[in-house]
Amino acid sequence: MQKFSFQHIIHADAEKVFQSIADFSNYKYFLPGCLDSRLISKDENKMVGLLSFEIFSKRYSITSENTLSEDTITIDQVDGPFKAFNAKWIIAPIDSKLTKASLDVELSASILLRAIVNETTVSLFSSKFISAFEEYLK
Repeated sequence: MQKFSFQHIIHADAEKVFQSIADFSNYKYFLPGCLDSRLISKDENKMVGLLSFEIFSKRYSITSENTLSEDTITIDQVDGPFKAFNAKWIIAPIDSKLTKASLDVELSASILLRAIVNETTVSLFSSKFISAFEEYLK
């Protein structure tokens, strides 16, 4: 199982950050490589969504169930390219214009995907995500 953790300070209100991350339909606007993102179903505090990616000219889709609580979004892969994928966002306000966003990811991947999913590529992906996300929030 590979584990990655990231913390970023985002220049936006915590509620706006939380709602934007929670909404599957937004991901195509800021998630690097994401070609399509859509909500499949929504319950009181659970959502199931589909994300489609193209990485190195190969298409991947991941269906995940996101569970929302007051300041946390827990993500569990239902179907997708990973043997297992679980993540947790924790969104914490610093003040009215700054938010600390923490992401912890645990995943198990095939040999092919392990070559792509490593500390260097995940760090680069994370940096691109934060830049695109902050631009989206403007």
